[in-house]
Amino acid sequence: MTEKRYTQEALELRVPPHSEILNQVAKEVDPATITSPEIQADIGRLFLVAYGRQGDDRYPTLVGLAAPQIGILKRIVLIGMNPVSGGEQPELQAFINPVIIARSEEMVEGRESCYSSSRVSGIVERHKWITLQGYDQFGNQTTPTLEDFPARVGQHELHHLDGIRFPDLITDDNHLHWVEEDEFGDYRQFWKDWPTLCPRSRWEDIKAGRFET
Repeated sequence: MTEKRYTQEALELRVPPHSEILNQVAKEVDPATITSPEIQADIGRLFLVAYGRQGDDRYPTLVGLAAPQIGILKRIVLIGMNPVSGGEQPELQAFINPVIIARSEEMVEGRESCYSSSRVSGIVERHKWITLQGYDQFGNQTTPTLEDFPARVGQHELHHLDGIRFPDLITDDNHLHWVEEDEFGDYRQFWKDWPTLCPRSRWEDIKAGRFET
C-alpha cells in the first residue's frame, strides 16, 4: 500500500485476482453513449482507483487500468501516456473500444506487474511501439502512437479486455517473479536478475482463489 492510501470507495471497487470477470472478454461500448452519465461514471471510477495508488516511489504505481479490473465488463482502459519509470505520476488518458491498428516488428523485454495479479511480477516481451484506434472520454475518435513504456502499458491493458493477464504470456518460468510491495523500488532497478521466483503453480492458485493474497 502506498503512503497515499486508497479511499474506501476505491478499495471496494477493486476485484480480487481470482474474479471470473478477469478471464472474460469485455463488451464494446456504443460510441453514442460515451458521454452518457453511465459511461462517464465508469470512467470516473477508473480514475478514482488509479489516482488513489500514486505518491511513493518505493511501491507499485498504477500506470494503467482496465475496466474489468474494477468489475466493469466494458472495453474501457486508462493508459499512462508519459514514459514514467520510477514511480512518477502518470498522465492517464481514457480510451474506449481501443484496438491496435499498427505495431512494430521489433519486440522488447520489460518488467511488468499488475493490480490484478497479487505480488506476481515478471519479464514480458512486447512490441516496441503500437498505434491505437478508439475514442477518448469525450467521444472523439483518436489514433495515438505509443512507444516504449507507454506502448507496453497499452498492450498490457488491452489484453485485460480480452481476459488475458501478463503472467499467462510468460513461457520462461525464470521470468516469473514474486515481489513484495515494499520491495518494488528495488525491483524497478534489479528486475532482470530478480532472485525470488513465483512458481507457476502459485500463479495458478492465485487465479483460482486457492492462495491467500
